[in-house]
Amino acid sequence: MLTTKPVMALLLSGYATLAIADITLYQNDDLTLSASISSALGAYFSGNTRFGAGRLDFFSGENTGDAHWAEGYLKPGLFADYTLAQAGRFFGGVSSVTTFTVGDGDAGGYTKADEDAALEQLYVGWDTKSLLKDTWGIDALSLSYGRQTLQIGDGLMVWDGNFDMYSKASYWLAPRTAFPRAGLVRMDVGDTHVDGFYLKTDFTWEETAVIGLNLEQNNFLSGKLGFLYVHVLDSTFGAFQSVRDQMNVYSLNFTELSPPGLDNLDFWGNAIYEHGEGKQGAIDAFGWYLEGRYGFADWPWQPSLTYRYVQFSGDDQPDDDTSTSFNALYYGYSRGWGSWYQGEIVGAYYLFNSNMKTQMLKATVTPTDTLTFGAIYYQFNLDANNYYGVHVNNRRFADEFDLYADLTLTDHITMSAAYAVAVPDEGGKQAFGGNQTEQLFEIILYVNF
Repeated sequence: MLTTKPVMALLLSGYATLAIADITLYQNDDLTLSASISSALGAYFSGNTRFGAGRLDFFSGENTGDAHWAEGYLKPGLFADYTLAQAGRFFGGVSSVTTFTVGDGDAGGYTKADEDAALEQLYVGWDTKSLLKDTWGIDALSLSYGRQTLQIGDGLMVWDGNFDMYSKASYWLAPRTAFPRAGLVRMDVGDTHVDGFYLKTDFTWEETAVIGLNLEQNNFLSGKLGFLYVHVLDSTFGAFQSVRDQMNVYSLNFTELSPPGLDNLDFWGNAIYEHGEGKQGAIDAFGWYLEGRYGFADWPWQPSLTYRYVQFSGDDQPDDDTSTSFNALYYGYSRGWGSWYQGEIVGAYYLFNSNMKTQMLKATVTPTDTLTFGAIYYQFNLDANNYYGVHVNNRRFADEFDLYADLTLTDHITMSAAYAVAVPDEGGKQAFGGNQTEQLFEIILYVNF
């Protein structure tokens, strides 16, 4: 049964975050100094958590029953760029993030009542500005280093450099996206974009260091065609005990392709192969998905329908020397509801883009320019007969139904709300020992400048 009183009392106790307007602090022909701030507050009510087995605290192992909690963050930043006519443009930025969780902690047990304040971004860089405008174009080449973000493609493999768990608080809102250490070389020539990168993450993303190359061709069938290569230089067993060390990743992907003559039909897809051998053992895994969306642009409320099929390999023999479990590296919340947290219950707390076969059917309507409603159905199956080492006889894991609404109140303020129901099948029941229908209600306020 869902109840709201515990968290509502917490929300009324003064944890609301404030927003400050974006201000150009100083500007002349060469120098610009600016500030920005973002904030959010969310309330979450989970009933029959873990299919009725109860929330399992990641820290203590204690079963705490249903989960009612609130999260929030405040994220201010300062940025500067300085242009020299004969030397290009120099830029840099610094931001911090303050977070909190109150109540029981998230439904997965990955955070508890806690507060945290930390540095988010701190980087410097240089780009060519107009130095190469006659050959490669404006801003053709960029170099940067520090704590910064890198977001590639549709967010399945490289998007979020910081997993918001443990004492970091604010698990669902996930305000931290910068990689703790990142060196980037970017090039744009015509419709071709290139990223060369070095990335290092902390314990929550398995303390992994990688190098990689991303190639993208824009305006390919009105969308984007990409190839991504990543090599893992070093990795330790972290929060999810993932085998990554010396892994090579090859990804051929496309984003929002539209066939000629079918302007209302768009496709996304990705085919990924992972292999290698390091101090954690050998790796031989794969993942792929195909997604199509049709938009009825001329209809009232502009409805759309989306279907997606996903397969991320699992490991039927987790005790041998070869891992066949697909690893999604640094995935994130990139294209709205369902990408790449597949489901507000199952995809947020139980299945993490590995050992999954998922079908998704999504419908949206937009009654006004400021209001969108959506409904999503997921069918979750395991790819292998185990759930993080727990053997299951049946791979049918669960079905989930999500309803959501997004409302734009002003240019800077938005609200979102969702109600989700997850019904366990035999695999989910065996994994957790619960057999109840899980429910989740959440409401979030965002203020961004």
